[in-house]
Amino acid sequence: MMKFKKKESENYIFHYLNDSLAEKEIDLIIAEQEQVIKDLQEFFKIKVPFKIQYYLLNTSKQVGRFYGDEGEYNGFVKYPDKIYAVYNKEVQCIGYHEDAHIVSDLINKPNLSFIREGLAMYFDQKWWDKNNEDWVFEFLGNDKYIKVAELMYDQDIDLKCEITYPIAGSFTKFLINTYGKEKYLELYRNKIINHNTFPKIYAKPLIELEQEFLNYIKTKANLFNKTI
Repeated sequence: MMKFKKKESENYIFHYLNDSLAEKEIDLIIAEQEQVIKDLQEFFKIKVPFKIQYYLLNTSKQVGRFYGDEGEYNGFVKYPDKIYAVYNKEVQCIGYHEDAHIVSDLINKPNLSFIREGLAMYFDQKWWDKNNEDWVFEFLGNDKYIKVAELMYDQDIDLKCEITYPIAGSFTKFLINTYGKEKYLELYRNKIINHNTFPKIYAKPLIELEQEFLNYIKTKANLFNKTI
């Protein structure tokens, strides 16, 4: 049984192990996460009605024990209020992603993994220290890009998260930047999202929105002299 130390802040209760890197850097972690929760609450225009319980662990195996299948994970959410995450020299699984899942769940939990993960990745902006859009540039160039129209209704996108997550985050950013946050939140508040949802909200089918997204990616690539 792991014994945790504990430190409370305005919006969190952090749990960490003795002599861990998390213990040494807990004040820095608190400062970062308090800014995260402030940004998320501002985006969704809500106040989270509880303090998030944040468990900072030394290894992915330790996180896996709490997940329950002895696998290895960098982080996961246990709803409604718990986050388990690796924090060591190589991996610091803090920031927006898991917190975004908790806060957005208070608004709604749509049926599609692509939508839920896309919103979390929108806040992250990066995957493995590279911008989501840079990953999409790369996927388009090496034939690893998977069409949004295929991924949208695939409930197993976690199996190829190294490809699917950056695409989801980039597409979400495109929708928000192009059509506005309020229209995106209108989409997100649908419990069931299907082929008919996009024309109702955006007056365009998903396949047309995806073509606009690809044009947007190519335009940004040209601005930075990147070749697809």
